[in-house]
Amino acid sequence: MEFSTDNQKIKIALISFLGGVIAAYIFLPKPEAETFYKFSTKVETDTIYTQVRDTVYVPKKWIKSQIIRDTVLINYKPQISLFKASIPSEYGSTHLSGEVLGEVLKMTATNDFKIPVVTNTITETKTETIIKKPKGIYLGASVNSLLQPGAKVSYLDNKYLFSYQYQPLEKLHTLSVSKKLF
Repeated sequence: MEFSTDNQKIKIALISFLGGVIAAYIFLPKPEAETFYKFSTKVETDTIYTQVRDTVYVPKKWIKSQIIRDTVLINYKPQISLFKASIPSEYGSTHLSGEVLGEVLKMTATNDFKIPVVTNTITETKTETIIKKPKGIYLGASVNSLLQPGAKVSYLDNKYLFSYQYQPLEKLHTLSVSKKLF
């Protein structure tokens, strides 16, 4: 079986084309991945109520007394009187107690406050997004309106497309470059 010169040229062109595709696959750089980092910080506030107990002793010299003149009873034995009082507030109460004998002899103030303590919890989140840029070699075949075959190889590099097309019967070589718009 003898091949015509056109058939031999087509066979040589196809073998050369396949050899070029294999060589390009081996020697061209592999696709790279691009990494984007996105950081977000989240602050959470929490309130914890802790109980605080404190005792305050007030010295006698800090207590102001006012002497009021009154009826004096003969054969009267004065007695020490005790008193207690509570003053409520938003976070607890203040309790007062003391001894009185015409004037304040002793006074004690205690608190049972539950004071809020604000604590902040800071959470830092690191999000890593890896985007693989599209790259690759594409092999194609075509037939024109006269039913003549053609071979095409294209290389895609992110946003650019480089193409080479050969139609052996017409001996037509085509080079093209395309750019992605959106």
